[in-house]
Amino acid sequence: MNLLNFVAQYPDEASCRVKFKEYRDQQGVVCPHCGGTSHYWKHDKESYECKKCGKRQSLRANTVMHGSQLPFRYWFIAIHLLISTKKSFSAAEFQRQLGHNRYEPIWTLLHKLREVMGRRDEIYSLSGVIELDEGFFQQKPLMMKRKNH
Repeated sequence: MNLLNFVAQYPDEASCRVKFKEYRDQQGVVCPHCGGTSHYWKHDKESYECKKCGKRQSLRANTVMHGSQLPFRYWFIAIHLLISTKKSFSAAEFQRQLGHNRYEPIWTLLHKLREVMGRRDEIYSLSGVIELDEGFFQQKPLMMKRKNH
C-alpha cells in the first residue's frame, strides 16, 4: 500500500481504532486474569469484558500498544512506514514529522514495534535463492574438514 492509499484508508483516529478492533476480534482476545476467550464489547467503556470473570481490558491491553497514550493513528503510521520503506528512520525524525511535543513516547513506540517485528522475524528462516536489493545470494553448505587418521 502506498502512502496515498494509506491516508485514504486511515484518514483519522476513528478509522484506525475501528480497524484495530476488527483485528483484535479476528485474533481473539484472552482475559489476562482467568484466561477466558469469550468477551463482550462494552461500547460505553470502549473495552472488552470477560464473560467468565467480568474483568475488563482496554482495546490496547496486552498488545504492543499496551500502556501507550499515543493515538492509534501514530501507531498505524509508524507500522506503515516501518514495513513499506527500505531505509529506517529515527524517532526524532518521526517526532518531527508528527509534530509531537515529546520525544520519549515516540522513541518507545518505535522500539516496541521494532522489538515485536524482530521476534516475528525469528520464527522464519531463509533458504534457497534469496533476492536482496537487486542482488542474488546462494547459501552453500559448509564443508566439513576431514580428520587425518
